[in-house]
Amino acid sequence: MIELRPASRGFGVCEVLGLDPLAPDAPEAAARLDAALSRHGALVIRFDRKLALPELEAVASLFGPIKDPVAPTRDGGRLRYSERRQVIDAGFVMTDEVREKLGDVRFGGLDDERPGLFETYHTDDTFTAEPARVIVLHARALPPSGGGPTHFLDTRAAYDALPASRRASLDGLRVRYAHNNAGAFPPRRPASGPADALEEVTHPLVRTHPRAGTRALWIDLDRAKHVEGLPVDAGRALLQSLQDHIEKNAPHCEHDWRDHDVLVWDNASVQHKAGGNFRKGEPRRFWRFMAAPERPV
Repeated sequence: MIELRPASRGFGVCEVLGLDPLAPDAPEAAARLDAALSRHGALVIRFDRKLALPELEAVASLFGPIKDPVAPTRDGGRLRYSERRQVIDAGFVMTDEVREKLGDVRFGGLDDERPGLFETYHTDDTFTAEPARVIVLHARALPPSGGGPTHFLDTRAAYDALPASRRASLDGLRVRYAHNNAGAFPPRRPASGPADALEEVTHPLVRTHPRAGTRALWIDLDRAKHVEGLPVDAGRALLQSLQDHIEKNAPHCEHDWRDHDVLVWDNASVQHKAGGNFRKGEPRRFWRFMAAPERPV
């Protein structure tokens, strides 16, 4: 039987103890876990060892089907833009030699030396038609300090904090996203690479949660291009003002990593960013699965 230790307030990282992902009764925990995720925004599932790949797959599958990262391209084809099990190496330090080999490939973010470290608030997978609703991240190697926290903002509360007239003006607006947004929101820098070939997509600016029915501002300035139906500059100014509102007014929580943690968050309801306050060259490596892909509404 799993034990849930909720955060003291509604929003926050809920601790989960006692989960055996391969036990016959593990699927019975799925409804409780998904309900806790929808309420709190994030869960940390504690383990005392690194999980084998089938175990982590079982954890991710409790929240929905694991996403296979393949998406349509502009020329009518399909492109694998990532592996199903992703390795996130936030501690990797870029060298001139590696940079020369990569050529025009850019990861985005703000840190030239550690391109896998994203220290701006964002949501994941927004440049695809059916982005993952749930992100599952398993610590494989951490610095002695834990590697800096992962931060979360509650974009449901940010939406609710807007005046009713402002909320009404946002309903129905759609945002265009691309893997490479050409640096639309400086100082955030664009990513570039093979995934530039993916077709552009649009998503609602205000997203309704498929389980809880709550509404949230759903924005990713690392991938957004503009708001459809508005002049480009006006739409971008709107998105930046809403992002500023989120970062100023939304409830905040953070997760301090321990060895072997599995951190799960609701990609439809929260924004996240990494903390980079660890020494360059120290390891900060994770396995990641994206789960429950669905078209935002």
